Amino acid sequence: MLEWLFGRARTSVPPETRTAGEGEALPGSEPDQDGILENAVALASGVDITDAHYPGRDPIDYYGNGGFRFSNMSHRGALLVIPSGIHRWDVDDWTRLDPESFSKIFAEKDDIEILLIGTGNDPLPLDPSIADALRKAEISFDIMTTGAAVRTLNILLSEDRAVAAALLPVA
Repeated sequence: MLEWLFGRARTSVPPETRTAGEGEALPGSEPDQDGILENAVALASGVDITDAHYPGRDPIDYYGNGGFRFSNMSHRGALLVIPSGIHRWDVDDWTRLDPESFSKIFAEKDDIEILLIGTGNDPLPLDPSIADALRKAEISFDIMTTGAAVRTLNILLSEDRAVAAALLPVA
């Protein structure tokens, strides 16, 4: 389930374990705004938030604790950052990825210059069937840890490049 949260993360990252982009509070965020009330109101009013996506291409402000923060919102789980916006990515296990897992990327391939694939805490190889499907679709890709992918994504977004990212969360 997609979880959009506002304000600060529920758990903080100790300063000694932070890396670039991890654990900082967002400017102007309030400690008591965690999005639970907003999510409850949305669900009670019949709003389907399972397919929600953020239509912007904003940088990732935070990664860690199993999720990401961007544009004063938070998401637990994997993300796709593509030209149409930031989408939840229904992936929970790297070993179960298949070409269908990248269907949204294939659908927007004409607007993607490079795809960054963040594999979580450890660099992992991409299944050959996925790599072949990306090459056949003429999508350039680079595989790296999620931290490196987030930092690279933010730089390329600041340069207004046609970048996409498939990001697994880190603990």
